[in-house]
Amino acid sequence: MQKLWSSKNKRSQPLPPESEDESSPAAEVLDHEAPTSSDGVLKYFSKLLKKPFKSPIPASWLFFALGVGGVTIAAIFGLQYLTAPDAATDSNLACKSKINGDWQTPFGKVTLQEQSENLVSGKYEYANFERGKIAGELTGKLSNNVIIFDWKETPKQLPQQQGKGILVFGEGCKEFYGSYGTGESTNNFGNWQGSRLTK
Repeated sequence: MQKLWSSKNKRSQPLPPESEDESSPAAEVLDHEAPTSSDGVLKYFSKLLKKPFKSPIPASWLFFALGVGGVTIAAIFGLQYLTAPDAATDSNLACKSKINGDWQTPFGKVTLQEQSENLVSGKYEYANFERGKIAGELTGKLSNNVIIFDWKETPKQLPQQQGKGILVFGEGCKEFYGSYGTGESTNNFGNWQGSRLTK
């Protein structure tokens, strides 16, 4: 069998010539070595200042990410205020004696009942995966086509929740849209809409 390597046939490869090119790896190492004299310190920092800062991420991508993030935050926190109903009443849309009965909503059926002196009460029930079966009630005051109300819900598993809300009835008093909130807000929790259930 023939020997693959022979010491007689080994030839050493010549080393590449050393150059003073600053882009070579050796020059990079020298650039980052700590200077030993005060003149060396000045030269070292002047070289650093002449080199522009190179970001690994292009600036256009950074602006794009900031823009998308800003739009997302505005959509999450601002949408509830953009969709909040106007609480101004419309005297042409007086709904007195027209809202008694059942209304279909995303939370299920809501029963509204007018009381004396424009007072309104309502009851509803719905089921929630996390909170179980929930019974809710509202009490408020009707002014032309707007009800401003207080609500409270009693779930079986968690403590009672409560807050305020507003319902605005449309033309013919056959549908409403509105919002509800916790604490003193009428719109920081969600939106609500409903339509009259025909008998």
